[in-house]
Amino acid sequence: MDLIRHNTEIAKRMSVLDGNANLQLAKELMELHQHKCEECQEHRLACTIRPACKDRNFLNALIELGVPHQDLPQYCFQQHIDKIRRYVLEKKGIRLIDRRVPIRNLLKALGVSSIRQFNSKFSSKWSPYAMIRRHNTMLVAADEYIFHFDFARGIVILNPSEIGIDRLETAQLYVDVLNKYYDINGVFRAHTSNWWTIRFDLSPLSKDSTDSLHSFLTTTFESHHIVTDKDSSYVTVDIILDREHPSVQVRDLINLFTKMFGVIGSK
Repeated sequence: MDLIRHNTEIAKRMSVLDGNANLQLAKELMELHQHKCEECQEHRLACTIRPACKDRNFLNALIELGVPHQDLPQYCFQQHIDKIRRYVLEKKGIRLIDRRVPIRNLLKALGVSSIRQFNSKFSSKWSPYAMIRRHNTMLVAADEYIFHFDFARGIVILNPSEIGIDRLETAQLYVDVLNKYYDINGVFRAHTSNWWTIRFDLSPLSKDSTDSLHSFLTTTFESHHIVTDKDSSYVTVDIILDREHPSVQVRDLINLFTKMFGVIGSK
């Protein structure tokens, strides 16, 4: 395990001070965590049940940074993989959110040898099952899981939640896969590079449904519009992109489609 040589990767993500200061802080952070990881793995029972970094968040960060397998804390990494395998295949343990794992390790843990076999095996096992792939990204929404495959980086994020939607292509992919998963039609439009809308056309909404939707949408989106008459209704939400601090996260889109599915199903 050699974490210190990857201080530049974490320094690039920090961007708190000037370049030299960020690099020095990153180096010290890696040195501290290398020592912490070595001590944690010496006590394997503790590492298995209660790792020194809560929820293995430091390991999760190393995978996100692209640290190669040979430089990861090996015993901790194996516990991470085993926990994901039990959760996905056996539905054991608490729901895992925003967990990163190298694609090849995920496929091996799930007993498949390729992405094609992953889709073939689990599309028949999990229902509903929705898959969208464009370029180097594939999203799978199935059963209670969402997998975000990033082929360019070689990692997959299991149940992405607190990840900012900061690119037009990402927003469109999530809208498409959630439409397919819920079998509804939210129409995504990009009016400018940083102003997007999602529109849902519905049957007439009751006052209770309108009030419930208004309360939900007010807490999450920049603005929204609900129009209803005797024949139909439509709901439009606005997303204003702030690249420094994305205003909408993946979980917000998931919650939006879950809410709209509930409204449609209640009619």
